[in-house]
Amino acid sequence: MPAPKSAYSIPTKIGKLDTHIFVVWVDNEAGVLARVVGLFSGRGYNIESLAVAEVDATKNISRITIVTTGTPQVIDQIKLQLKKLVPVHKVADFKREDKKVIFKEMALLKIVAQKKKDRKMS
Repeated sequence: MPAPKSAYSIPTKIGKLDTHIFVVWVDNEAGVLARVVGLFSGRGYNIESLAVAEVDATKNISRITIVTTGTPQVIDQIKLQLKKLVPVHKVADFKREDKKVIFKEMALLKIVAQKKKDRKMS
């Protein structure tokens, strides 16, 4: 794998790389996700994972969950930049190694089955 080309992803003597999870509540409207992702790509920040879902249809709010890695200075910069975006209502930051936060993984499975034709009901 080639070395990262972004100056932000190279660990410095000041801080080591940490994985953080940002939860961002935004207006559910066209182009908001592109603006948030553009903030990352425009500055050379890497997104390791991204999930988006509407959380409140009446208030028209969506939640964007972003996993990224960076030095403490980069993480602070990302947080500040996210808060400056106009459609953003709230930004929460969770450190992946934090023992006080419970992380869960989920999987969605689809099972296809065929009905048995010879089955008798009693």
